[in-house]
Amino acid sequence: MNENLVCAISGASGYVGSRIAQRLAQSGRVVALTRKPASEADIPWSLTSADDITPLLCQQQVSVLIHAAWDFTAVTAQDIQQVNVEGSIRLLRMAKAAGVGRIVFISTISAFTGARSLYGRAKLQVESVAAELGGIILRPGLVFGDSPGGVFGSIRRQVQHQKFIPLVGNGKAPQYLVPEQTLADVVADAATGRFDQAAGQPITVAHSHPWLFRDLVRRLALAQGRRVTLIPLPWPLLYAGLRAGEILGRKMPFRSDSVISFVHQDPAPDFSRIEALGIQVPPWSG
Repeated sequence: MNENLVCAISGASGYVGSRIAQRLAQSGRVVALTRKPASEADIPWSLTSADDITPLLCQQQVSVLIHAAWDFTAVTAQDIQQVNVEGSIRLLRMAKAAGVGRIVFISTISAFTGARSLYGRAKLQVESVAAELGGIILRPGLVFGDSPGGVFGSIRRQVQHQKFIPLVGNGKAPQYLVPEQTLADVVADAATGRFDQAAGQPITVAHSHPWLFRDLVRRLALAQGRRVTLIPLPWPLLYAGLRAGEILGRKMPFRSDSVISFVHQDPAPDFSRIEALGIQVPPWSG
């Protein structure tokens, strides 16, 4: 363990953030940026907080910031801008002011020039500031693991509990996957300086061969010994139903904006940087 490596991580209680925090703890000291600090080492912080944590970052001698937090309860463009974009930018600038030597921003494969989803466009805004500050930008694909959360976890739960699975359009939307352990290892390598030469340039972290969404669902069902019926739905209809549920305050299985991400994906994700950096991403086999 490197005693000089002090990693502050936001979103450490979330699915992806928790996996990253566990991996970082093997390399150095981890400081969680959280609403509910569990120890004296943790720093009270949230995306909506206006408090200046610059002195606390200095006090903890933080050398690396991993920004993985994102508030998915914000669904309107205004809320996403105020909470996620502005909150993220405040954090990145405070880290820079505190003299944090390395910033790693966990973005998304849904962020690309021409992105139409609110999620992708918001991440792009934060990427721009991260690049300006010399940060390392990682764009993970769909993250999976033995006990997955996030979108992959939601898909698996649907397969476990429902016989009829709605498909966005014809179900051919390509899904680029990355194992949670691989992503955590990549973040740990970024924290120790392995990818400094790529600072400011987005790095897509996913296997370059995609699964079609319908095939992914079928493989999940096969692995669980279940039979499911795939129901193609026009994406505007599915989007409208999810959006109506959000407006009514109901808990929906997916965000309506995720439908936009599915339909309007990056037609050609750039995998050249992971190849140049020697990052190996194992495929998902189901």
